[in-house]
Amino acid sequence: MKLSVTREEVAAARREVWRGFARYRAAGISLVVLLAIILAFPPARSASTRAGDTSSGPVGPAPADIAAPRATDSATSGGSSAGADDGEGGSGSGERPLPANCDPNTGRIKFPSVYAPPCVYPVVENGGATYQGVTGGEIKIVLYRAQPDPTVDSLIRAAGAADTREDIMATYRVWLDMFQNNFETYGRRVTLQTIDGSGPTDDDAAARADAIKVATQIKPFAVFGGPPPFVDELARRGIVCITQAQRPKEYFEERAPFVYGTQMSSSQVFLQLAEYIGKRLWKKNAIHAGDAEFRSQKRKFGLIYSDTPEGIYRPGVAYFEKELARYGAKLTDKVSYEGDINRAQELARVVVSRLKEKGITSVLFSGDPVAPIFFTQEATNQGWFPEWVLSGGTLVDTNFFGRTYDQRQWSRAFGMSQLWIRPPQEVNEPHYQHVWHTGSPPRAKATYEILYQEPLVLFTAIHMAGPNLNPRTFRDGLFSYPVSGKGLITQLQRSFGRQGVWPFDDYTGFDTVTEVWWDPSSRGNDEVGNAGAGQFQFVDGGKRYAPGEWPTSDPKVFTRNGARTSYDSLPPSDVYPKYPKPK
Repeated sequence: MKLSVTREEVAAARREVWRGFARYRAAGISLVVLLAIILAFPPARSASTRAGDTSSGPVGPAPADIAAPRATDSATSGGSSAGADDGEGGSGSGERPLPANCDPNTGRIKFPSVYAPPCVYPVVENGGATYQGVTGGEIKIVLYRAQPDPTVDSLIRAAGAADTREDIMATYRVWLDMFQNNFETYGRRVTLQTIDGSGPTDDDAAARADAIKVATQIKPFAVFGGPPPFVDELARRGIVCITQAQRPKEYFEERAPFVYGTQMSSSQVFLQLAEYIGKRLWKKNAIHAGDAEFRSQKRKFGLIYSDTPEGIYRPGVAYFEKELARYGAKLTDKVSYEGDINRAQELARVVVSRLKEKGITSVLFSGDPVAPIFFTQEATNQGWFPEWVLSGGTLVDTNFFGRTYDQRQWSRAFGMSQLWIRPPQEVNEPHYQHVWHTGSPPRAKATYEILYQEPLVLFTAIHMAGPNLNPRTFRDGLFSYPVSGKGLITQLQRSFGRQGVWPFDDYTGFDTVTEVWWDPSSRGNDEVGNAGAGQFQFVDGGKRYAPGEWPTSDPKVFTRNGARTSYDSLPPSDVYPKYPKPK
């Protein structure tokens, strides 16, 4: 992907991102739209070496305030196992031959992915209409499409990543057709309708009105996307929602079993960051600071985080502090900011002055990707050169934005990244799968990976849920899906539910992060194809860590020994099986 406009237009687009950021944070979108534009998400897929482990957990009662619409009363039915058969249950053991699409060597379907789901048996009868939007032959799905937004459109044009609506819909339909023809849907076909938002994403009333329209007129089983008020209204009405918004774990727990995410929850990010700090940085000198005096001092952490006037992100910070306390660690100070480009320089002066006065040696930043432009410039203006410790996410850990920060500061940036070291596009799984299925690359060249996320979660759950599909079997199917992608480098480990990875129910899937450091002298392309100096180096070739796996040794940062910026081919651990396309 190449830029087709001037650098001045790119700079203007970045300024527009800041101007619109407060609105996006208030809407709970967490810059996921911009992630789709600049850097496609890693595939949200699942698998593991435990190919036969598909037991379901117990089914709980519906929340008392949700009148879940259903054609038949299936409230007490459980999720299926990998051996679901002709409606009589069973584990798939016995003497029946394996299904034709089952690879006996892996126990998974013959799908070109290390995350292919476990094999299941097809059914003779699927139970018919088991829930709203589900009949004997159809599963009805709705895709929410937001109104065009000048802020996002400006960035799309500047980045040269303007997938048309036709390209996006064509790619969505390929993903649906590919999963339909490879995953088990028990005789039902998934159909997709769209609804266009009647107001901007920060118009709560319009979002709720759209949700009511979906629930009362279209009556689907599940919905892709939409702002939080839209999702909340649908969940109250018993409709499954797969959202791209990054929210705390409590958000999903309170709306169970109806809401699922396609990226790591904010609680999971903070849990990982607390472990990283507690094991690797706490009670150790700030040896990577630019200030020589700091390098002989024990670290004092200050957190800068973005928030709204209502303080909707304060609970996440409180959770972070609680997790830090488990390691005896703490913040010396924390300060929030609101995204307003007209006050950005003034705000940066106040924040930097405060943290400098408190002797902060190490800055933790959790916010949008434009704010560090002002914070790093102001830090240099005030002669303050701390460590910059990354939490990952929201594009701060991309080369694209890293090059816009004051390099005298950012040359001291290191820490945790949710991103992944990338292989060549032609061998990344979604791209390969699209060519495998259709013979051609995706039409939505910039966003095909993010369009892949919701259908994959949906079809994985349907495959695992069995023939009696309803929100509880949908949840139990995902929760019984084996831990997937362990040990991968160019992709993420994925799990749902409680499978020994997280100490709470996981409704979002992603598990692993990696360690990076900023190398201002390394030359290469950024995420939109700009050649130049400045790249993130991935420590130990991009090795990834699940919760509890961080070592206690010092971070191996600011050395190129073992570090990489990319791969020319898939590492052996990440090679996926190849199969002929089914006829």
